[in-house]
Amino acid sequence: MATNKKRTSRRTRGTGQIIKPAGCKRYYLRVQKDGLQRNFPLLNPDGTPCTTREDAEKASRNQERILQAATLEETALYVQTAKNLKRQSGLVLTNAWEMYLKQPDRPDSGESTLDKYKSTFEAFLAWLDSSYPKMQLVADVDHDTALEFMQSIAQSGDSNATYNKYLQTMRLIFKHLMVPAALDVNPFDNIPKKPIAAISRKEFTPEQVKAIFDGFDNGFFYDTEVEKLAEGRIRQRVTKRIEYKPMFKDEMRVLLLLCCWTGCRGQDGCLMEWSNIDLGRRLITYIPRKTARKTGYRKVTLPMKTELYEALLDAVKWKGNNRAREDYILPNVADRYKRNPSGVQKDVMKIIHCATGEETTASKDRLQGQRKLAANLYSLHSFRHTFVSFCANAGVPLAVVAEIVGHGNPAMTEHYSHISTAAKQEAINALPFLQELPAPAETNGAEDDGVIDVMANVVPDEPVDPLAELRQKAIAGINKAKKRTLQKILSLLG
Repeated sequence: MATNKKRTSRRTRGTGQIIKPAGCKRYYLRVQKDGLQRNFPLLNPDGTPCTTREDAEKASRNQERILQAATLEETALYVQTAKNLKRQSGLVLTNAWEMYLKQPDRPDSGESTLDKYKSTFEAFLAWLDSSYPKMQLVADVDHDTALEFMQSIAQSGDSNATYNKYLQTMRLIFKHLMVPAALDVNPFDNIPKKPIAAISRKEFTPEQVKAIFDGFDNGFFYDTEVEKLAEGRIRQRVTKRIEYKPMFKDEMRVLLLLCCWTGCRGQDGCLMEWSNIDLGRRLITYIPRKTARKTGYRKVTLPMKTELYEALLDAVKWKGNNRAREDYILPNVADRYKRNPSGVQKDVMKIIHCATGEETTASKDRLQGQRKLAANLYSLHSFRHTFVSFCANAGVPLAVVAEIVGHGNPAMTEHYSHISTAAKQEAINALPFLQELPAPAETNGAEDDGVIDVMANVVPDEPVDPLAELRQKAIAGINKAKKRTLQKILSLLG
């Protein structure tokens, strides 16, 4: 009868226990000291995780001197010596990207993001090859080298935003190479970012939105100067009115309706599928692509506005234009977006310019030295700003708007909500005068719900408007958090 062979080697008392958690492929060293228990990953000499018991035993023996050290000074000296030895035989630069990908605690970035990170790191390696060809190890990259590389980016003519993206990417990669390369500090830390002039997309007025959608029926026109031969073959420049005809005009109309009346991003609108649409219940349910990973693939569900519902009923006829195993609402726009997203964007900007007469890009003079290209003032993303602004000015709570548009951070909703001066003035007018408030009762510091309720139900002395019912519903639904906010206003008022 076979018997299990007992492990003959025993670890020295106080030097921890080798463990392999269930469902995990790597080994850890579990150490308990002063009543606290911690798990340390066991690594091979090249920085890769130990995945066999034999390798784990070897790696753990290297930790025994640290765990048995009598003083903190002895421990620090041993750790520093071990790091120096690891640096000398450590991670080479050409293997650094693969090592970054192997790190279990790195961000769970999407494929396109990883491609951008890799491209940035390869640009760094190319610069090192030309500037410091003898540099081979990650540990050889110090702060001065990192600073010199970033200075080369600054002098290349790229914008400040591009500079900051380089810096952020390199800082992230080296952060996750510190352990395998035995680095004491991240060489890209303490390098300041470049200032960026923040130019936000502008929102449309209701009149501009109407003009844009009217253009799909009446045409989009713009004036341009052309040369014309006059008498005597003299060239003259004259103004000519030209009609602009966007590609896939009918599908583009539905795209703008999607973005305007759901607040979705342009990417989500272009690639929206029929599986996201419930025409029977008039609902749209989708996962915003940009924030999917950050929000745990949280779905956004919202009802359809009548104009959008009717447009989607008509769009059903395009289903047959999809390729095999595709189910896009806008087959031609989706195909073009996947091949040339900037082409879709340029068409939208031309539509906006023709319909509203607004310039869609900012003046380069305002951004000299900070951007390589002029910023867009109006684009497909402006419809998202417009949706949020319409909701905010109609009195819809920002928390509700954030849920509709899929913002993971409420601050982003505030950034998008271009609340009009009239709406702000109406909110100020709704606050009562101090003499109208009842005298405070003796509450011993307790919250005065009576005063809060008075403020919550004050209605401005203004003519009734179409939004009155919406405001009344919002006021009636005030929760405790809103009451606390009003209490703060009372305290500020004295």
